[in-house]
Formats: sequence, C-alpha cells, structure tokens
Amino acid sequence: MRAAILCIGTELSTNLVKDSNAEFLRNKLLDKGILTEYTMFVPDDKEAIIQALRFLIQKEELRLVVVSGGLGPTEDDITREAVAETLKRELVFLPQAWEEIRKIYFSIRKKEPSENNKKQALIPQGALMLQNRVGTAPGFLIQEGDKKIFVIPGVPQEVEFFWHYIDEQISNPQPSFFKTETLKLCAIGESELASQLQDFLVDLPSGISPAFIPRSGEIWFYLYAFRNPLPEENQKVQQILESIKQRFKDRLFSTYADTLEEAVGQLLREHRLTIATAESCTGGLLANRITNVPGSSTYFKRGYVVYSNQSKADDLNVPLAVIHRHGAVSEEVASLLAQNVAQRAGSDIGVGITGIAGPGGGSELKPVGLVYIGISWGKHLEVHRYQFHGARTTIKFRTTQEALSQLFLLLSKRCLDNGE
Repeated sequence: MRAAILCIGTELSTNLVKDSNAEFLRNKLLDKGILTEYTMFVPDDKEAIIQALRFLIQKEELRLVVVSGGLGPTEDDITREAVAETLKRELVFLPQAWEEIRKIYFSIRKKEPSENNKKQALIPQGALMLQNRVGTAPGFLIQEGDKKIFVIPGVPQEVEFFWHYIDEQISNPQPSFFKTETLKLCAIGESELASQLQDFLVDLPSGISPAFIPRSGEIWFYLYAFRNPLPEENQKVQQILESIKQRFKDRLFSTYADTLEEAVGQLLREHRLTIATAESCTGGLLANRITNVPGSSTYFKRGYVVYSNQSKADDLNVPLAVIHRHGAVSEEVASLLAQNVAQRAGSDIGVGITGIAGPGGGSELKPVGLVYIGISWGKHLEVHRYQFHGARTTIKFRTTQEALSQLFLLLSKRCLDNGE
C-alpha cells in the first residue's frame, strides 16, 4: 500500500505557518509499513485543490489519500466543496453532525455556534462521517474506486485525534516500505558514525540501505528497503542492528527515551542523582528543557540565570578578578559556575554555561558562537569548548544540545563502568 498526503491552507503553502501534520502522518504511516509517495501543499483555492486531488486520484499505486485542512466555518474553508466537485457528488447536510457541532461548540465557548458553522455539517453524498471529539469540524471518509480518501481538519491536535480512524481502516496493510527502529545517538558526528559503521553494514542483505539523519547535535540512524524483506533477511538485519546498539550503547540515548532531555532525566532518576544549572548565554534554556520532562522535580534541584558578570559573582561566588583576568566567556568561569552551582544547590551534578550567542559581542579572539560548558560531578570536572555558527537562537539551542549530550555521555559511561 502507498499513500499521499494533501495539506490545504494558504498559510502552509506560503510557509507563514510551519507544517507539522504531514510529518506526523508520514511517521504514523511509515510505522505501518506504508510509504507516503506524495506530500503536497496547496493554498485555499478551489481550483488548486481540485487539480491536486485529480492528480492523486489518477495515480494507480496510491490506495490511501489523506486530505488535511480547510474544514472550518469561514469563506476560505472550501475543502469539502472542492472534494465534492472533484468526485462529482452533492454535499449533504447531516442533522446529527450539526447537533454534535452545537454540543462541542457550547462546551468550549458556552454559547450557540454561528449560522456559518452549519457548513461544517455538510459532507459529500455517500461519505462516512467521522466524529470529531476535540474540535467542531467532523471529518469524512470516501471510498473512490480502490482508494480510501480521508478528509480531516488541519488543527494539529485534531489530526492526531483523527489518526485512529485512519489506523482502523489500514489495520493489515500490505507493506510497501520496510524500516527498522530509529537509533538516536549523541556526541558523535555523521561522518565519524558512518565510518565506524562500515564493518557492520558490509553484511547487509541486498536492497536494504542505511539512512543517516543529522538533527542539530544528534544523529538518527535506521535501515530501510522499498520492499518487505524475507524472514531470513529480517533476522540478519536485526542481528546487525543489535551489534550496532552494543557498539554505541554509551551514545545511544534512544534506548532510554525519545529526546536527550528525557534520556538524561531517566538516567538521573534511575541512579538517584540530582542536578543544578548555571547559565549565562543560554538564558535558562537548559533548565527549561530539563524541566519540560514530567517528574523532573525528583532530580532537578535549581537553575540560575547569571547573565551579567556581577550576577555570576553575587549568586555563585565567581570572583570578579577571575572574570577580569580570563573573561566571562572562558574555561575558568565555566568550571567555577559548574562547581559552585552544585555546591550552592546541594546537587550531585552541576552544569555551567557561558558563551557569546551574538549577533554582536564577539571579537577576533572570542568570536560569536564561542561557548564553554562545564560539568562538575564530585571530584570529576570537565569543560568543553565549542565554536557554533548560525543565528542567536540556533547557537543557544546547540549549546543546550551539547550540554545534554555530554551529560548523557558522562552518565552512561559512569553507569557502564560500574557494570550497571
């Protein structure tokens, strides 16, 4: 089975709003072994929608089409009209759909919906209405020849809700794409990983390929094929994957969780360790990411944002003489921030960050993007120097990525050294 996704909205086709629906749907379909052959974005223009639908309907290899967006009550919400015209079907008003819309609208806004909301109760003749439990607009499913066409709202949380309808209809698909689990690694570059994996990949069955995805301080890796492998091939692939996991287990954070902050939190929680942060150039972003994880109060003690030189001295006892001698952005200051924040907070681990996020403030000796990250754990102290490039927000995020990467590396190696 192969699929297509059609996302409707002028805000998407002009990139005024970044899409998340297509990514969500592609990943869900891929988990079912269904390759998304086409992902299309069209504006709120009836003719453009009709042309896109006709193109997809004519593609014989497609068995599933998901149309997202344009089911609201306003004039520019014209998806249902475009679908009906494309398939030469009348729009039918469903009283039961209108009653559901009224109930949901009243529960959210405590008043009756406007008259223009009635258009949301229109669906093409012969379509199956799909009830919406998190928004007002119902979706619908149309069987057109050998194709199932799902038309659903475009609000991301509603797209996620409607996935269960799609999933029910493709419970036993014939896979058109094979993909292993994704291994997520940190503290290693793409070229270095690719080089070290060569010995593992020489034995891959024919037609199965590796994929390397660099993602801002992380590398994602998986194996894939545009066919379903034979049982003996799949067994070989799984053996190779397990060997790779063993080789890189100290950098493989997806063993613990989906994100670096979750993986670091899991290790801290498992080993009953606590952490505190002292941040200058990142402005509290590291503490924010750590505390975005539910249950982080069990291991996160305290976070300081010490942006000015005086705050570093007042809050964390970094001597102004050290700052004047070495500069606020220096190995010496990063190490003192890490050590002192752990002592002040009474935590097992302290992280100190100082750097130049830009776009101004750099010099020839200390350019924009220069960052020092210090990590203190008992008698162990390490400081890492980085030179990042990009916009201010990019440098801040990359800094927190590297801080979390080094934390994960330190925690996982310490645990492995202890035989855990």
